[in-house]
Amino acid sequence: MAKAKAKAKSSGAVESYLVAYNATSFLGWGYVLVQTVLYLMEHGSDLSGLFHRIGYPLIYIQTGAALEVVHSLLGLVRSGALTVLMQVYSRLLLVWGTLYAFDYPEIRASPALVLMIIAWSVTECVRYSHYALSLLDIEVPVLLYLRYTLFYVLYPAGVSGELLEMWAALPHAATIHPWYRAFLILNMVNYPPVLYKLYTHMIRQRRKILGGAGKPSEKANAAAKKKI
Repeated sequence: MAKAKAKAKSSGAVESYLVAYNATSFLGWGYVLVQTVLYLMEHGSDLSGLFHRIGYPLIYIQTGAALEVVHSLLGLVRSGALTVLMQVYSRLLLVWGTLYAFDYPEIRASPALVLMIIAWSVTECVRYSHYALSLLDIEVPVLLYLRYTLFYVLYPAGVSGELLEMWAALPHAATIHPWYRAFLILNMVNYPPVLYKLYTHMIRQRRKILGGAGKPSEKANAAAKKKI
């Protein structure tokens, strides 16, 4: 009896933590998205001040996602650790190994950066809000549908922005280390197989959660909650 109560209490604490984590992440990505849109409305194609507006919030909120690898390894969520690690690693390489490392306009003030930010922030706003609400047993069919549909467009868009950012960093890579250029190229070459793995994983998840017709099944939110 005591063990059951302790287990229930522990489960409740984990769920509360995950709700707080997902809600905080949603707010962070929402801030990045709103500030990016406002900047574009104010300055149009002049991207010279974009990084100064959202650069460090972007870096910090994305770095916080490293916790998701820990969540997976500790069994707090059912997502596969390898899949999560691949997603987090590539983004950390972008924010720290490219955006933070190189203060050049072709990197910090490029259309590729805008493409990457929009794709990332929209994806994460949908994902984190869906996860937080699912943990609270709040069903929002629209969010569920967007979570398992937008990736068709946002994954290729985000990857295109990421590759263009790393490409722009290549001429400056030697300032970090003589081998850093080769390291970036190796990561770029690795993108197609990794994208294929993540993309097909999401397609399988979409079929499982939404069903073949693209409509949520009766147990869609329950299944989605298990993936958090």
